[in-house]
Amino acid sequence: MQSRGLHRDDAERYLFVDQTYGGNNPVAQADWTAKRLVWVPSEKHGFEAASLKEERGDEVVVELAENGKRAVFSKDDVQKMNPPKFTKVEDMAELTCLNEASVLHNLKDRYYSGLIYTYSGLFCVVINPYKNLPIYTEQIVEMYRGKKRHEVPPHIYAISETAYRSMLQDREDQSILCTGESGAGKTENTKKVIQYLAHVASSHKVRKEHATPGELEQQLLQANPILEAFGNAKTVKNDNSSRFGKFIRINFDVSGYIVGANIETYLLEKSRAIRQAKDERTFHIFYQLLAGSGEHVKTDLLLESFDQYRFLSNRYLPIPGQQDREIYQETLESMNIMGFSHEEIMCMLRMVSAVLQFGNIVFRKERNTDQASMPDNTAAQKLCHLLGLNVTEFSRAILMPRIKVGRDYVQKAQTKEQADFAVEALAKALYERLFRWLVHRINRALDRTKRQGASFIGILDIAGFEIFELNSFEQLCINYTNEKLQQLFNHTMFVLEQE
Repeated sequence: MQSRGLHRDDAERYLFVDQTYGGNNPVAQADWTAKRLVWVPSEKHGFEAASLKEERGDEVVVELAENGKRAVFSKDDVQKMNPPKFTKVEDMAELTCLNEASVLHNLKDRYYSGLIYTYSGLFCVVINPYKNLPIYTEQIVEMYRGKKRHEVPPHIYAISETAYRSMLQDREDQSILCTGESGAGKTENTKKVIQYLAHVASSHKVRKEHATPGELEQQLLQANPILEAFGNAKTVKNDNSSRFGKFIRINFDVSGYIVGANIETYLLEKSRAIRQAKDERTFHIFYQLLAGSGEHVKTDLLLESFDQYRFLSNRYLPIPGQQDREIYQETLESMNIMGFSHEEIMCMLRMVSAVLQFGNIVFRKERNTDQASMPDNTAAQKLCHLLGLNVTEFSRAILMPRIKVGRDYVQKAQTKEQADFAVEALAKALYERLFRWLVHRINRALDRTKRQGASFIGILDIAGFEIFELNSFEQLCINYTNEKLQQLFNHTMFVLEQE
């Protein structure tokens, strides 16, 4: 019992504001009043504190708090500072002066005290701590269970609890939207929402079916590692960046128990399967398979070393603190829990190997014509073995495809560029079909009911906003979607706030 209490105390410093700080200190209040403290722009910090000395028409003279130097600013650039009693406030809607500097200062203040969750009206703002915090345990789940938002500190669990209670009380479907730049923690928080709902909506259900208790909830939690293996990749900003968007719909019955789930995916960045920018990786599954599979599987799937594949632009690029070999075993374990058969798993891995083999097919330009030829068909033979195709027919389809002209079919010779483009397009299409099939197969495992649930909670987790040196068409779509979602977010929130 004592160790549980200690664990709770350890977690509380990452949830509750330390009451010993001088927020309500009369001395701090008097100091704030006497110095007439304000925020002024700063190149180094964004904004810094200063005390107002005098006003000259449209300009003000201030004394910077950090070094005591005097500076002149336009009145429009100076922002009011909140009284000390609002230091580290949990909901920024309570701030007397609601401006950019005060919002950023409050978030920064809380973040440096270990408090990563802060409310802003109906929003919950989360800042990535880049380390594991002890605030996602079962004890913490129980702490938020059945509580109203204002009774407990800000947390993703409080948002999940509000959505769950609103669904049960109002009999209305709910949605939780996660938006932000790449690496902000959208996918991790989505997992926490699922973890919370799987815990509170299944705890004391006695199942009459032969299924083991909690099996559906267990599978719901295992869907993420599988999707991450096939849909996530290392980018410059983020070691585990979602390269697709997903909408997870969790269905509940009238009593509030989980009865099934469904996942929709959007905008898979399939171009990543054939080329990657400097210091980036393709989807995790490629590295997991090559690093983690045994000799028998390597022989069966005709796997080679990392430097043999053209589609792995940066060869083998390890992620610090992670072992692809171990994660491969975890991915296989998740597939087993999800009820995938050995044959299904091997077929999927065969497709992954086939995508890599597409990149190894080399075309040459024939000397006297523009026509493409394939001097060495070893890679094509391996590919056709993996896909169960006839190598002669495959080579003819790429080099001399049949084209319909009027009522007749003619064979048209392809140039080297056209042939290269064709195999890349086929590789991308094959990987996307594999990903779609995977999502469909996961949905089949999660959809237990022949009838629809009474209500659902939806969680939208889209790929993050990111600007690269070289931006793919998919990244443009991702950024555009983020912008539109942010506009919808703002419009909905402000309309609700006004009401």
